Amino acid sequence: MLAFSVVAIIIVIGFLGNLLFRKTGFPDILFLLSFGLLLGPVLQIFPRQNLLPIAPYLTLLALIMVLFNGGIEMNLYKVLSQSVRASILATLYFILCTLGVALFASFIFNMGWIESLMLGPMIAGTSSVVIIPLASKLNLDEQTAMTLSLESAITDVLNIVFLFALLQAYLAAFPGIQETVSSIAAKFSVGSVLGFIVGIAWLRALYIFRREEYTYMLTIAVLICCYVVSELLGGSGVLSSLVFGLVLGNDEDIIKMLRMDIDSAVLNSMKEFLKRFQSELSFLIKAFFFVFLGLIYEVSGLPLALALIYGIALTALDLGLRYAAVHVSTIKSPMASNRVPMTLMCGQGLAHAALSVIPMQYGLPKAHIYVTIVVTVILLTNIVTSISALMIQRRSKPSENPGMV
Repeated sequence: MLAFSVVAIIIVIGFLGNLLFRKTGFPDILFLLSFGLLLGPVLQIFPRQNLLPIAPYLTLLALIMVLFNGGIEMNLYKVLSQSVRASILATLYFILCTLGVALFASFIFNMGWIESLMLGPMIAGTSSVVIIPLASKLNLDEQTAMTLSLESAITDVLNIVFLFALLQAYLAAFPGIQETVSSIAAKFSVGSVLGFIVGIAWLRALYIFRREEYTYMLTIAVLICCYVVSELLGGSGVLSSLVFGLVLGNDEDIIKMLRMDIDSAVLNSMKEFLKRFQSELSFLIKAFFFVFLGLIYEVSGLPLALALIYGIALTALDLGLRYAAVHVSTIKSPMASNRVPMTLMCGQGLAHAALSVIPMQYGLPKAHIYVTIVVTVILLTNIVTSISALMIQRRSKPSENPGMV
């Protein structure tokens, strides 16, 4: 009965936290993590060792759904042609933060170069789950809000794909950079091509099954199979999930490009139905995963005070490198006046949390450090983002009053 009660409480906390987030900009992630910390490390209601066996499955499901959802929601044409600055910001921020964090991990935690680089994608970037709804809620100009939203979607993808590529390079014991780059390129090629092929085939299947029920559940089954086949063929399963979602999300352009005999209007109505169920499932997975992350949080090998110090140091490093990326990407742009709020909108979320658990599943020597540091940084960056949101709202109020008189 206790387990069922906790499940109900998690859903309620997730719902109320999301409601508060939409009204105030205070991230619901903090409530979910805090509830997990209370049930796990504080009260010991759910012992950590009993939960670790399910970590691989919950983490993998969360990552697949994050990328699939990101692909469906991403307008590829808009990202590539209409928001060049967002792409520059996301890419530059990802590179700077990954390299900066890797240097920090190499010197402070005495990690190897691939292990150090793996910590980078766990901290680099912002979370689309946090930033996209918040950017649309705040009184930011349209260009700034769009840039922040697209940046968060792009960095979610970069983080997940590169982390898995680095992990595979580590497990294969590639001794040099050339072998690692070749492995990453091969996984990118196989993963993207397979995801595209499966996506095209599934567009045709959806059109054939357009009058059938439960097409969304069948789509999830195909998504999981796409991931498995990609991994078996030596590709990136997470990249295949992203490309599969991209094809479904950009079906009109794909149909025109390939001249497919499909009525896109019929697929549009079906796609809206799929998006609604995808949103509900993503909410459920997010709520349970962040509570689960709080349950397994441990400062093993690191005193709590030291973990906080390292977390604060990495958050400061992240903000500094983020400001540099924001500065470069907004040169000769009206967004230059918003460089500080753009920098402080740094909240991290589901993708970062899920990635921090991955090394534990593969038995990396210092896997516990990843979870401890990343959870601490997630908490700190969301606090910074919350304060930034309040500052933006207060700054915008005086300009609104004259127009209301």
